[in-house]
Amino acid sequence: MRKLSLSLAAQLHVEREIDSNKYRFVIGVDEVGRGSWAGPLCVGAVLYDLKHLLGFMTEKDADTFGVESQKLPNYSEYLRVNDSKKLSPRLRASLEQPIKALANGYGLGFVEPAELDKLGMTSGLTLGLERALAPLREFVGSSLLLLDGGVNFSGFPDVRTYVKGDSKSFAIASASILAKVERDALMERESIHFPWYVFEKNKGYPSPAHVSALHAIGPSQIHRKSWSYMENLPWQMPIHNTKQLQMEF
Repeated sequence: MRKLSLSLAAQLHVEREIDSNKYRFVIGVDEVGRGSWAGPLCVGAVLYDLKHLLGFMTEKDADTFGVESQKLPNYSEYLRVNDSKKLSPRLRASLEQPIKALANGYGLGFVEPAELDKLGMTSGLTLGLERALAPLREFVGSSLLLLDGGVNFSGFPDVRTYVKGDSKSFAIASASILAKVERDALMERESIHFPWYVFEKNKGYPSPAHVSALHAIGPSQIHRKSWSYMENLPWQMPIHNTKQLQMEF
């Protein structure tokens, strides 16, 4: 048997504890953007056939584990799957396609800032999960959901929660990576329309440049207006339209 990575997620510490005879599939779930001041929340969900995943990662040679595995990227790619926050942007991006190739399905659920302002974070997470599970709906009934964190916001009965689950579960780490890669790319695109906030670097999270821009010109159309940071701004300004600002300047 080949030596495994030190990554707890790649060693499938969570998945090994699950009865594969009871649950054929597991769906790892994680969110990105909870603490951001701007941009959407993104919930990722990644579906794996549990026996196939355990066999591929721990028991069989990747080159001989069935016909499907012959189409997968190099086995060593998967040993690097971990909590997305512990990976460099380049490494996260390089793992996106290998994860999609090994998974039986995946989904991403975005919740826009205005929806978060209206619903709050807990209900926003539930809505994001519903959207992320839409492409996987036919598998949900035979799956065990693995949620990152200590709160079951799903409303489903077959759920297990894991604090820091994205460091312990391959499926949750996979969801973390897909969600972060997609949301980061979205925020980089938004930075073109709202250059003052430097979203291409901070991805909507607070940073000195982001905070300075908020104090100078106020929030943009994609800021979360109900968040507490709004109370600390020196004044409340109308929501800025980038095109209008460009014309003014």
